Amino acid sequence: MKKHFLYFLFLFSTSFAFAQTAEPETSPCPNPKKLRGLCGFVGDRTPDDDSQGNFKYIYQRKIYEAACVDPTKDSEEEIRSKIANVWNANEATLICSNTQFDTTKGSLIKYAISMQFDMFIYDVVDWKVNFNKIDETDGKTVLDYLDDKIKQNKGNAVEKGLREYYLLLKKAGAKHKSEL
Repeated sequence: MKKHFLYFLFLFSTSFAFAQTAEPETSPCPNPKKLRGLCGFVGDRTPDDDSQGNFKYIYQRKIYEAACVDPTKDSEEEIRSKIANVWNANEATLICSNTQFDTTKGSLIKYAISMQFDMFIYDVVDWKVNFNKIDETDGKTVLDYLDDKIKQNKGNAVEKGLREYYLLLKKAGAKHKSEL
């Protein structure tokens, strides 16, 4: 009898431990914890080394995981919607403070602009996230930030890229603070 009880305890404890660890990493859905570290991944342009994945950069994988996107099942519209929803619900935490960034606690989009990370800008435009958040620290939207950067870089090589970002984001719905 004692043997059976010990065996039962063993089975129960291993199945209980398995149940705790077998929970999918994406649970709960959406999972904002997956958004942690995005500033570093964007700033470093960290490649996604997963040979099974379809992502060039780790930030893409993290955002897809946070939004619980299934690229094999979700339509392009569902993907955009899921990402925009998780982004917009968590944009207050999608901020960066970095010695390479001129805005303390500025939006991740502004940081990508300052790093001239084209792919990230193209992705957020495609995902249709909110571009009109006013950062508390500088009181500016992404377009206001870009406008200042264009003025600061007047006549140099960086100006052209900033103007392209400005037009792209404006077309995607970005506005100046004065327009909101």
